[in-house]
Amino acid sequence: MMPEYWNKATRELALKDPVLERIINKNLSGMLTKSRDPFLTILHSIIGQQLSIKAANSIEKKLKDLCELKPRSILKVTDISLRECGLSNMKVQYFKDISLKVINGELNFNKINNLNDKEIIDRLTNIKGVGLWTAQMYLIFHLNRPNILPVGDAGLINSIKLSYNVKNVNFTKLKKIWSPWCTVASWYLWRNIDNTDVSY
Repeated sequence: MMPEYWNKATRELALKDPVLERIINKNLSGMLTKSRDPFLTILHSIIGQQLSIKAANSIEKKLKDLCELKPRSILKVTDISLRECGLSNMKVQYFKDISLKVINGELNFNKINNLNDKEIIDRLTNIKGVGLWTAQMYLIFHLNRPNILPVGDAGLINSIKLSYNVKNVNFTKLKKIWSPWCTVASWYLWRNIDNTDVSY
């Protein structure tokens, strides 16, 4: 189910940005969807750190074959088994740490989901392995917050350079044009370069 703001956002972005208008018209069949599992969204985002979508999806498939991607299941699996799926030593520790925090109640998704964007980012980035980009993926793909602009995302940067034919990306300028719908603009630019509906 698409976010309730989606159609309004695409209309307004198309009016303000002719490059985005072409991209939106080329990708009318796709839209952002909401991930149902907050824990899985965080895991998927950690897997995807510094990796291509293809590589991240391959690792996630191996992990799903290994165990159920739930906190207690992950804690029962050996570090070696997780590494054999393609996770780095560091990401294995992130998985275990986050799983433990969920089980002991230190990380309660129901409580943080009602906070504003900045508050959620502050809470999540206090967790080992969760940086700004990972927190932003959570805001976009689990909570569908409308105005998130992940300026450190390599795929987004590459898509902007190709789509706008620029060498350097001026995110300050783009944010002024795209707000309050930066999430929607980002999603279409990901879609344009990957030719697939991006999800976490």
